[in-house]
Amino acid sequence: MGRGTITGVPLLDGAPVQAMPLEDEQSGPLGEELIEEQEQAAQEPEEEKVAAEQEEVSNQSLTPVSDVSGEGEKSQETAYSVTLRGRTDASFSSSFSTEDVVTTRGTGCNGCAAGDCVHARGTLVSTYTVSTTVTLPSVNDFPNLRPCQRQRVQDGITNVLAPHEQQHVSAFNTYDGTTRRPFDMTICRGAFDAAIRRMFNAEDTARRAAARALSNALDPFQFDVDLNCEEPDAGPPGSDAGPPAPRASTPGDEEVEA
Repeated sequence: MGRGTITGVPLLDGAPVQAMPLEDEQSGPLGEELIEEQEQAAQEPEEEKVAAEQEEVSNQSLTPVSDVSGEGEKSQETAYSVTLRGRTDASFSSSFSTEDVVTTRGTGCNGCAAGDCVHARGTLVSTYTVSTTVTLPSVNDFPNLRPCQRQRVQDGITNVLAPHEQQHVSAFNTYDGTTRRPFDMTICRGAFDAAIRRMFNAEDTARRAAARALSNALDPFQFDVDLNCEEPDAGPPGSDAGPPAPRASTPGDEEVEA
């Protein structure tokens, strides 16, 4: 069928017939714009599909990054110290005697004749003496120390360890002294000496135990000296002070029990 115009139909009022152009003959900006939008709408899904396929192919061929692992920087710190220990020895000695003993005839004794049964009154005098010896370490017990380390060790001995050992001396010195204990007993004459000695031994044993307990309560005790110190500056150039002494290689932890 050929293209042309549609023959107009006469209007009732007698107006002239107008010819209408066919749909495909319409022209103008509005028609062209409509066509372009339709074409773009048809192309967009296809373009998106192609882009997605290309991205998928690209991801499949992409080499992934590798896992990462490692270690931190290694370092080493060393702290040197020496352990100072002292020692306090105590030597106990004692003696006893009786004073102002009054002896009268006694009765009711067992194990002896009536003439040997006595009643004795008097005073037991006991004397207790302790001597102490304190042994402290010496700086010379720790070789290869630098001057500042030697000073630290000496300070520890003088200001920490020595006062502690004097506490032991004070504890042991509580044993020192003299006691006077009255006694009044009825006993066989031959058993008097042993009875007095038992009195003395009981007091002596308790006194020594008390002094030892005071001393033991002060221990264990040891003093660690930190040897991480720096020598003082050598002084301005040209001075005679010289460079600081080298650090001892591996003094380690030393322990001396004097």
